[in-house]
Amino acid sequence: MPSKTLKLPINIVAARGGYCVEMEIGCHQSKVKLLLDTGSSTIAVETGKYIPEDDFYLHPTSYAQTITYGLGGWAGPLIKTHLQFESHNRKMTLKDGHIAIIESEQRDNFYGADGILGLAYRQLNRAYNLKEYFNERQSEVKYTFPWPFKIEESKKAVRTFKNFLKNYDYIRPKAFFTELEEHNICRNKFSLYVKRSLLHVDIEEATVEELEADPLNQGWLILGAGEEHKELYDGDLEVIDVVHDAYYNTQLFGVKVGDNDEMIFPENNPNKKPARYSNSIIDCGSSFLVLQENLYQEVMDQLLEISTDFIEHIEASDKAYKTGTSYKPDDLDLEKWPELHFYFVGEHKDAITKVSCSPQNYWQLNALEPDRAFFMIMKELPNIPNKSILGLPLMSNYYCVFDREHDENGVIKVGKIRK
Repeated sequence: MPSKTLKLPINIVAARGGYCVEMEIGCHQSKVKLLLDTGSSTIAVETGKYIPEDDFYLHPTSYAQTITYGLGGWAGPLIKTHLQFESHNRKMTLKDGHIAIIESEQRDNFYGADGILGLAYRQLNRAYNLKEYFNERQSEVKYTFPWPFKIEESKKAVRTFKNFLKNYDYIRPKAFFTELEEHNICRNKFSLYVKRSLLHVDIEEATVEELEADPLNQGWLILGAGEEHKELYDGDLEVIDVVHDAYYNTQLFGVKVGDNDEMIFPENNPNKKPARYSNSIIDCGSSFLVLQENLYQEVMDQLLEISTDFIEHIEASDKAYKTGTSYKPDDLDLEKWPELHFYFVGEHKDAITKVSCSPQNYWQLNALEPDRAFFMIMKELPNIPNKSILGLPLMSNYYCVFDREHDENGVIKVGKIRK
């Protein structure tokens, strides 16, 4: 294996709908499971397995962070400490790396994960400098750790605190992976190998150990390398252009359903805010394929033309999801469902790269519990209009190399996974 690379096992069990990698934090090398997210550059950890008061590597700062999600959010101090990966007696250590401590949490944002590891390029998250706030009150407090604020665990309270922070200057802390590269610890690329978008469970009352040992729940994160790991993919890698580095922004040319020759093109809804930077992103932090409104409706229409039974299954799955019940059909035959083909702008403007999603991936069977089925395609999110968020269902067929050093914005190279 080339130098400055590390092959790390990842697993979907803790977060149930996303993959976690184990990181060691601080002087005691506390092991935590962090949710991987290419749609974020935030790195944050809950206080549980990691006890910051016992970490003599910890350096406090005067900065605070708060992040809000669609259904959750948190706030806490930004600190510096040692962050380390280890695998097969090889280590990759970032000394004095930035990480936020989750002190005030609106809800369980990460299920069983201990925090989040954002892998996006740019500094998407802000850290607000509260030095002026402490000086205004002639406070003896100089740092945000230990955490000096009391925030109720509610959506309103976290968002109110976020608005308070906007009164102060901010910085954009460098993303963890960017710091690895800039400190010459790791090459500027990483790769993901995954097989599922929801936890696979085929045995009632399976233990955590049994679930983690299930090959379908396992994957790989490779830091600093990609193409070299031919044990993980077949054939050649094809290129999807990253057109902007806010996220892993891609340009989706169109979608085809099965053998239908008709190309469905994304269409911006002029009554909504235009998509920023591009019409799609590749996001391993999303358990779903979230399709731009026009794409979603056209895909549903073409599925209906194939069989009315398809729509009945989709509606039943959606209803179960919204009501918190389990959909366990006995007549869902995925052999009858078509592949969905996504066409992206490739390395050059005239190049088109085709990436296909099988029905076994846009439907998840034995998902979260035995015999349970989930339909993994959603219509665009209200707060992110005119954009497709292409998550784990699409990535599960492919070995994905996020090659950030290829050019200014980088590219994503994809090849069929070797199972």
